[in-house]
Amino acid sequence: MMYIPPAYEISDWNEITSFVAAARAGEFVTVNKDGTPESSTLPFTWYPELSNSSDGVKSYGRATTHMARSNSQWREIEDGAPALIIVSGPGAYVSPTNYASTPVTGKEVGTWAYQVVHLRGSVRVIHDSDEILQIVSDLQRDHEKSRQTPWDLATANQDFIHELVRHVVGFTVEITSVEAKFKLEQKKSESDRRTTIDDLRRSTRPDDLAIAEQMEQRLQPE
Repeated sequence: MMYIPPAYEISDWNEITSFVAAARAGEFVTVNKDGTPESSTLPFTWYPELSNSSDGVKSYGRATTHMARSNSQWREIEDGAPALIIVSGPGAYVSPTNYASTPVTGKEVGTWAYQVVHLRGSVRVIHDSDEILQIVSDLQRDHEKSRQTPWDLATANQDFIHELVRHVVGFTVEITSVEAKFKLEQKKSESDRRTTIDDLRRSTRPDDLAIAEQMEQRLQPE
């Protein structure tokens, strides 16, 4: 399980699903028979269940993805084996110079601010060409839908597509656990957080600017 101090835990289902949908890819982690972990960065589609305001989430749904058949990771995966999909957002270094107590006590250090979601479940390896084609089609649809003129897989040469599918292995992960951690300086005072936001906004790094925006959205007056 992921270590999540209460201040950093995210439980809002809509926020979690929106974060994962925006990321669109993650680290697909499995364990070989000899105990060696393996990981591949893969785009995936998550089909989460809708939350129920009174009863909470009844099911975490499933995620589908695929990899090249030449990737040896799949050969070590048995149906029903555990799998982990790590979905990361932007991250940024936070300097202790942003904290008012630093020059007074000297008891502060730099830290890393970040956002991450872990999807855990049991995996099934897919070799059926029709199922793999559906996984690929769904991924293309999701990635193309925000474009002004979305490309449709159906317009491609179908002989070419079916040949590609022969070189692909698919996966379905039945999700049994969802953990979300957004470490965005929630333990610090409003003043320290505002100083941190201003500092990050002076950066030219896109991730620093993104984290500053996320911190700003979660800033609550003391």
